[in-house]
Amino acid sequence: MSELPRTLAETFAQCETALLSALADGKRRLQIDIKVPGIELLTLLEGLAAAPPLGEGNWAAAFADPGAAALARRRLGDVSYALRGLSEFRSGMTDYSALVVLEPSAVEVDKVEALATQVGNKPLILLNSRLQEAGVVGIGLAGRQLRERFLSTLEPVYIIQPFSGGSLYRAYPDRWQLWREEADGDYSKVCEFDHQPSGEQIDRALSPAQSEGLFAGLRRFLRALGQ
Repeated sequence: MSELPRTLAETFAQCETALLSALADGKRRLQIDIKVPGIELLTLLEGLAAAPPLGEGNWAAAFADPGAAALARRRLGDVSYALRGLSEFRSGMTDYSALVVLEPSAVEVDKVEALATQVGNKPLILLNSRLQEAGVVGIGLAGRQLRERFLSTLEPVYIIQPFSGGSLYRAYPDRWQLWREEADGDYSKVCEFDHQPSGEQIDRALSPAQSEGLFAGLRRFLRALGQ
């Protein structure tokens, strides 16, 4: 079982192993989140590009808009994969062996879902997706329902989500792991989950005594109401 990586090289190696395992199990809609401060998105894309099956095929990376894709082309130079905006994929995906969508947001869920349909049984990877961000305006009820349906089709393959005081980690096919940041800056594993934990579950695991105290107080309050 893999554990929270300490270096970028170790991160890429773990991600490659998890990606290959998921593809071998027939997973095709994949989510990779490496949201570590200081690591640029294009650095992650370059690391992912070196991993099979991407490094072996004619694949494409899709950005939210053509301007971001043009900037990536200038920064990365001559690469073996296509760098395009979401709106530029007007034709089918027959020319590409896989598609990586970078930082899609909730307002782009309809475009991403349409591309996923075009991709068919080819690998579709969402890199550092923002589809799950709460409080997004302008998508409406139908958009939120589409987002939830689409999210349910994704397999979280490799996830590092740091937060204040710890980090959530998962490498397919292992369980989700919760890590606590110690005073010396190192991390220690707190527990594991079968499914992605909610914020409440994370808080409870990191501060069990406090959580138990809050629930005990709530139970006393409810008993008092019933008297």
